[in-house]
Amino acid sequence: MSLLSRALEELHHDDVFMQQVSRWITIPAKSGVYENLPENLDQRIIRALQDRGINELYSHQRKSYDLVNQGRSVCIVTPTASGKTLSYNLPVIQGILTQPESRALYLFPTKALSQDQQAGLNEIALTGVPVKIATYDGDTPTSLRASARQTGQIIISNPDMLHSGILPNHPKWIKFLKNLKYVVIDELHAYRGIFGSHLSNLIRRLRRILDFYGVDPVFICCSATIGNPGELAQQITGRECILIDENGAPAGEKHVVLYNPPLVDRVQGIRRSSVKEAQEIMSRFLRRGIKTITFARSRVRVELIASYVRQSLANHFTQNRDIRVESYRGGYLPQERREIEAGLRNGSVQGVVSTNALELGIDIGGLDAAVLAGFPGSIASVWQQAGRAGRSNESSVAVIIASASPLDQYMVEHPEYFEGRAPEYGFINPENPFILTDHIRCAAFELPFTSTEDWFPDAQTYLEYLTEEGMLRHTQGRYYWADRGYPAESISLRSATNENIVIIDTTHGKNQVIGEMDRPSAKELIFPRAVYLHRGTQYTVQELDLEQRRCYIQESTLNYYTDAVVKRDIKVLQEDQLFNYPTFRASLGDILVRSQVSKFKKLKFNTHENIGYGEVQLPEEEMHTRALAILLSPESTAGAVITGMDQQEATSVLSRVGHIIKQVAPALLLCDTADIGVSERLKDPHFQIPVIYVYDQYPGGSGLSESFAVHAQAVLQASLDLVSGCGCKEGCPSCLGPRNAEEEILENPKPWTIKLLKTMMEVV
Repeated sequence: MSLLSRALEELHHDDVFMQQVSRWITIPAKSGVYENLPENLDQRIIRALQDRGINELYSHQRKSYDLVNQGRSVCIVTPTASGKTLSYNLPVIQGILTQPESRALYLFPTKALSQDQQAGLNEIALTGVPVKIATYDGDTPTSLRASARQTGQIIISNPDMLHSGILPNHPKWIKFLKNLKYVVIDELHAYRGIFGSHLSNLIRRLRRILDFYGVDPVFICCSATIGNPGELAQQITGRECILIDENGAPAGEKHVVLYNPPLVDRVQGIRRSSVKEAQEIMSRFLRRGIKTITFARSRVRVELIASYVRQSLANHFTQNRDIRVESYRGGYLPQERREIEAGLRNGSVQGVVSTNALELGIDIGGLDAAVLAGFPGSIASVWQQAGRAGRSNESSVAVIIASASPLDQYMVEHPEYFEGRAPEYGFINPENPFILTDHIRCAAFELPFTSTEDWFPDAQTYLEYLTEEGMLRHTQGRYYWADRGYPAESISLRSATNENIVIIDTTHGKNQVIGEMDRPSAKELIFPRAVYLHRGTQYTVQELDLEQRRCYIQESTLNYYTDAVVKRDIKVLQEDQLFNYPTFRASLGDILVRSQVSKFKKLKFNTHENIGYGEVQLPEEEMHTRALAILLSPESTAGAVITGMDQQEATSVLSRVGHIIKQVAPALLLCDTADIGVSERLKDPHFQIPVIYVYDQYPGGSGLSESFAVHAQAVLQASLDLVSGCGCKEGCPSCLGPRNAEEEILENPKPWTIKLLKTMMEVV
């Protein structure tokens, strides 16, 4: 019996553990569907495959090879560790060996994936397959960049480098671009929302330049399971991609355990922290020699769990050596990330706690267990994170620990979402006016625009606007770039701003850069006197200099961490469309959101109790975005419930409904709770009635408000199911959210909340 089998047997017989398990799903092992190697495959590739023990292909790998060889674009959708890499490497390398002048561009969402892919391709090159491979990203030394452009047959990069390094300098890339035959876009499911909207426009720019050089490449997209892979691939590439979704790879037995932490206060419905539960379960696996990855939903939680696990294992030894546990998240320096990834592969690191930065397919060796500290926001992400364990067709386990949030509680009590439910859709909005304007600026810098081009929708309107602003010059039927510098350097593909704050450790006069953070996040995470955690070390922020984009920190030993309290104000700018639902109406349009960090909470380590507040003095942020305003007018059935209540009581109930919507909606919209904002107004200044705003947390919107308009009834039904199905009597953190005794008006807000939701759903 393997170490994992013994550990799972122990869990099965642990009554305390099993009492908190709402469902134990066992997915049986699956045998593979194989096909012969292609008859026309180069003998050098065959020998390289045989050296790795590969004598036949999975069915989806063979189908991909055949279609790409025919010049067809494809979208390959199979689970984690199903051999998607070979699905595109095989036809690309065969094409290059057949026509050595051919070139291929591989795009990955992260630099870590790029490095991982080159390591795998280098193994093939070392076994006698003469293909020149180069990585071209922000970490590539200047001395190697010219060589990559001139001799690289496969260039491995990421959208950010294509955006700011390759396309603006395309004359230097003429040899590569004029022979570009293949474009590979891996981890397609990662390109949703704003990032996907940017990528769609980035590919428009790439195809525009390739068309200038007379090139029309084949696109090969790869994705984990999502609801609309073919549609998403077509939106991003602008090409019809044949869907390949029949998985021929074998898989080991997988156990998925849905775990709800025990109640510590049954009256108030307060459960034990998911952070502490994750620490205990991860420590339990590690003590038994089981390599484990734990996913947490925030940078702070990653550092907390890793710190707690290290403390738990401080005096424990396995085979006469310490168990090494690392944290992994955005903001680490590249060499730190590479070191942790290498440690996981070579076995020197037995456990890692990560944000979704390790959700994607980086090779981190054979892991046996995955612990999810909180629902990651979508079923697609659940399976992606769970799939990081059991990557060698061996048995594996994924333990999904519910936090106290309403979304987590809803998901853990509705296990059917994990069994056979269609995965969520990936939404993008390439026509976002802010994003479109930015990419038309970049495209004009790369090549002058003609008045008849149709690469971008409604381009003429944007070109005229940019000409009026002095960024373009119109002469002889063409639009030329007329501004200073090149626009791509100031445009971020991943966030609302390209202004990253550098974090500098000044302890004992060091002045050492240890990380960075985007400006909006910095205001909420590294404000003055905030506690900043980095790889197990605690720091206190001494100064946040927004103008110079620097944050100065020093090591500290406080007994608490910090959490910002943010105040927001909303102004309606424009109403575009009115939706009529059975018991209420909703208005879709543009709004201005003003947000400001006013103070912060001090939360004690381990117990997470609030031990005080601190004041914050930072300038406010303004954001022009899209929103759906749910209008509860007194004439509507739902509005009558609110207007019939006392003003303070109505405010309390309205805020509860808004909180539940924010928590539940991400499960149906394939987004994170941080991607949408919800704000309630008992008497809105614009509409003069009770309103619940659901808005996109990105300038110009990302399509989520429009999607919410379509799914509003489903979100409200899920909200009602959550609250009415919770076993508490007066509302608890698991359904209505945490209650603040100082601000709470209603002794029991639950019946009124259920009544309002039922009325909105026309439930009698």
